[in-house]
Amino acid sequence: MINIKAKFWGFLIFIFDLVFSALGYFLCGIVFKSEEILSGKANLYYFIFAALVVFFFFLYDLYKVKTDKVFNAAVSTTLSVIFAAVCVILAESVFSWQKLPIRVLAASMGFMYVLLLCWRTVTAFLVKNFGPKKKCLILENMNTTSRLARKLKYSSNTGRETTYYMIDETNKEEVDAILNEKIAEYDLIFISPAISSDLAQKIMSKAFILDKEVGVLADLDSVSTFHGVIYQIDDTPVIEKHGMRINSLQRFVKRAFDILFALLMCAICSPLFIVCAILIKIDSKGPVFYKQKRYTIHKKIFEVYKFRTMVNDAEKNGAQFAAENDPRITRVGRVLRALRLDELPQLFNILSGSMSVVGPRPERPVFADEFSKNVKNYDMRFSVKAGLTGYAQIYGKYNTRVSDKILMDIIYIVNYSVLLDIKIILLTGKTMFVKSATEGFDEEKDTEMLSDEKEKARREETLQSFGGDKK
Repeated sequence: MINIKAKFWGFLIFIFDLVFSALGYFLCGIVFKSEEILSGKANLYYFIFAALVVFFFFLYDLYKVKTDKVFNAAVSTTLSVIFAAVCVILAESVFSWQKLPIRVLAASMGFMYVLLLCWRTVTAFLVKNFGPKKKCLILENMNTTSRLARKLKYSSNTGRETTYYMIDETNKEEVDAILNEKIAEYDLIFISPAISSDLAQKIMSKAFILDKEVGVLADLDSVSTFHGVIYQIDDTPVIEKHGMRINSLQRFVKRAFDILFALLMCAICSPLFIVCAILIKIDSKGPVFYKQKRYTIHKKIFEVYKFRTMVNDAEKNGAQFAAENDPRITRVGRVLRALRLDELPQLFNILSGSMSVVGPRPERPVFADEFSKNVKNYDMRFSVKAGLTGYAQIYGKYNTRVSDKILMDIIYIVNYSVLLDIKIILLTGKTMFVKSATEGFDEEKDTEMLSDEKEKARREETLQSFGGDKK
């Protein structure tokens, strides 16, 4: 039922996107008394613009019915319309259809934007308050807890009614209550990696019988073995696994895309380079740019270029991560970091071939070598070139744990496609407006998240909802 409702909401939202964009287009025709619009002679502009808006809405996940902040929906809508408008105007300048004066064309997009923004703002409110909500059960092991399960519990991505429960796998009565009673009450069951494989299999089997959705929280081992080719040796099925990599055709396409993107961005952002350089020189002593040794594919060392955002002697006491409210960051540097403008000089690294537009964050050797010793499967991230932006940079935060960022990097490598690269690039623009993406490390918050004792103390409360005090 939940799935049907969610699909219905998504389809309804899609239809109204088309309705409001069409309404804005013809409203512009009425205001400007445009014969081309009112007679339908220039409808090609509308169809292309509407199709592009829907495409960008899709990449921004605006057709996934989930609770979202109105601000986020507004930013996604604004960026989608801007990108669609740029594409249409560029196409007009190249093909010279000349069916609409440029002022009328720009105005029509403005009318459509206003109506779509109002509609999408209302949509975000309606979904939050009246949209379908899944009842979710997060199952955790009482004795060996998983950070991923706890993070899901505290996730701000609502739109679901979540119950977090820690199972004592040695208690048969408790396990039977989960399998025979509680699973039936929920729409989606998340199974922690800390749950034993035997019990996890029983939970999945029961959930599938009851036609429930099952989410198995990802870990490095499961993600790195996503793909495989199944074939027979006599009467024995075998799964053939390969190392994580992108094939030669994908590498060619990715490199061509990198060069075109970097050249285009250099042309568009050239005024920004000048402005940033002037502000950096005015604000503090030192060079405009700085370069630093980083790792890229196969742990090759290269020098990354950035705008300087810290005082000139920021690392006189040795290499260290930037902390929240770091006093070494200059006033201009804080703004550049918040808007990600300090990364712009890396376009030259992309052109030189040492980086890609999308990929794992280029890490400093001094930190990467340490992480390699302490974080499982850390070196898997070096299967592809380092990127200007990436999956972990978009879906993680600056203070996300290294092990979780590696998981995201591996997810990107395993699922690489040109469409995924485009989606990540578009989402990068959105993160400029999200403060949490650029936060420094907060040890107190991280320590609180790690406290297993606090989680176990809450067990008494959750037991009440599962039929009393089971020991």
